[in-house]
Amino acid sequence: MRRLWMVLGLVLCAGLCIGCERAETLIEQTTPTPMVLTQWAIAAEASSQFGFPDWSATRVTGAPAVNACADDSRAWASARGNGVEWLRLRYAQPVYATEVRIYQTLGRGAIFRVSLVNEAGVAQRIWEGEDTDRTCPGVLSVTVPQTAERIIGVNIDLDESRTGFWNEIDAVALIGVR
Repeated sequence: MRRLWMVLGLVLCAGLCIGCERAETLIEQTTPTPMVLTQWAIAAEASSQFGFPDWSATRVTGAPAVNACADDSRAWASARGNGVEWLRLRYAQPVYATEVRIYQTLGRGAIFRVSLVNEAGVAQRIWEGEDTDRTCPGVLSVTVPQTAERIIGVNIDLDESRTGFWNEIDAVALIGVR
């Protein structure tokens, strides 16, 4: 009788171990679903700003706050409104980028270049040209094939002499896969 119990115990243990191996195999074969993340800048700096805190670079951080085509102190504006300017934005989560959305509240047409910044701090231009859409407020959306490197920043270059007026930017979304 004792032998019968020992044999049954061994068979039961062997069955459990085979089940464990199968469960591990299933877990190893499971591929996580990529997570698309839309995030807003957490830090910003600019070549100049009209004031502080109103119209400062910090106004570009976070989600859009302005819903009108208007001069609004909740958006960033340069000091002069008639020359070459830049914005440098940083994000909390590195992503393989697929899109950048720039929310503009006034003076569209000044943005002439958009670059992505990888974790090593290297910038790569993804768009250069003229924003010909004058919808105000409006969004300049730049889509790219998914980047091979993780992105932590967006650089925006403007030439306000193109419009002769301030280009106010409310927020910039970085969209990508984590």
